[in-house]
Amino acid sequence: MKFNKTAVISLAVIVVAFILCIALRAVPVSRIWNCYSVAYVEKSLPEETVLSYFRKYSVENVISLGGQKVPFVSDFTPVLPQRDSTYLSDRLSYFLDLSDSYCLYYIPKRNDSSCVKALEEIVRNTNTPCGIDGKQQYPWLVPLIVFAVYIAFIFLSSKKKVFAFSAASILLLSFSQVFYPVAAAAILYMLSCYLSSRIWGRRKAMSVLKKSLYAIIPIVVSVLSIMTLSVSCAVLVLLCCASSVCALVLLDSYEKYRDSKSSFKFVRIFGAPQMPLMYPNTAKHTLFCLVPLFVLLVIFLLSSRISAKAETDISIPVPVHNAVIKEDEKVLPGLKEFYGWFWNSKSYPYKNLNEISSGGEPAEGETVTVPRYEIVGDKIVESESLVMVYDENFRNGVDKEIDELEYDAVEKLMKKQGPDVSVVYRNSGESRGQTDGLGLILILVCIFVPVFLLLIYVLKSGRKSR
Repeated sequence: MKFNKTAVISLAVIVVAFILCIALRAVPVSRIWNCYSVAYVEKSLPEETVLSYFRKYSVENVISLGGQKVPFVSDFTPVLPQRDSTYLSDRLSYFLDLSDSYCLYYIPKRNDSSCVKALEEIVRNTNTPCGIDGKQQYPWLVPLIVFAVYIAFIFLSSKKKVFAFSAASILLLSFSQVFYPVAAAAILYMLSCYLSSRIWGRRKAMSVLKKSLYAIIPIVVSVLSIMTLSVSCAVLVLLCCASSVCALVLLDSYEKYRDSKSSFKFVRIFGAPQMPLMYPNTAKHTLFCLVPLFVLLVIFLLSSRISAKAETDISIPVPVHNAVIKEDEKVLPGLKEFYGWFWNSKSYPYKNLNEISSGGEPAEGETVTVPRYEIVGDKIVESESLVMVYDENFRNGVDKEIDELEYDAVEKLMKKQGPDVSVVYRNSGESRGQTDGLGLILILVCIFVPVFLLLIYVLKSGRKSR
């Protein structure tokens, strides 16, 4: 009965892990903007018609030209001088391509698939040119590399069933969460399973594994790397670890049951302490792991240079980090410019009209004060009362104002990009020119692990030879 309970629980964990890997599957999306895709529709089709198609397919919170309003109006000065209100007109360029032929709509990432359906119907019904950046594309090459490593380790392993059972769950995860860091971490996980399978069924195997850096380091780095990516990845990788253990429990139970039915029982002469996990052959195979890891790194670096291209080659607003803006490029206002406009709008009632205002971005620490008068003794004394300061607290307050806007404002798009982003017109195929920093770091860490394990092996071998 004990075997049956163990088997049922183990099977339940494996099934739950399998179902959640399917249910929580994620595909990387190439986007020009953080959290938004850009849909473009030829101007000949009215905006209201385009939005009606979006509504039909439940595409919500679309940021469009017609939906823009003045985000803040002072009760004292509802109308500002022209020099202080150019932001309001400049931001409208977000909704047109450079040639003024297409209207642009910013779609929240959760509506990507519905937006594609809406655009397909627009093409069918109106024959109007349109498209979207940020399409989901399943990068088959990434999980196939992991699958190739899985097959290679099965071929190399002396305990093929043990490795196949222990690494199957992480292979499934690499097909569910198709990200380069997940693939790199999965290869490390498989390396740990491969090295550990060598002492399967031998005496004191668990005590050896608990102390072996060759088994612990790859699997710990693998799990932590995947957990770093997102909450869902963290949940799935922990479930996959549990699933690996449960698969081995089932295999162990089966082998014990098979031995109980056999007339002969084989007893292994050497215990786990006499069977090193790392020796010349496994050292070569550890070195072999660097090949797929470097392949993933190269593909990752190449893919980071290419964003999803629109079907029509158009120049649209593109956020750029640390880019040299060319002299002939039109620069659009970003979050930093909105901060300046908000400051000028809010502080204008307190300004001296005889002083010429630049209307630009205020200096850090700039203040607005008003005179106050109070009676001190038998005299009236003038003092300065601080109204507001342009600092981090002010900008945080502006961010909250953006969140509380009751319409789909372009400022919400700006806020998602951050204040250090410049916005210029670029070809729709041009990206930010910046790789995914966290992903790159995680892949490099995964590459370092086999190198580190080999260094440990070489150092230990050198000491023994002395």
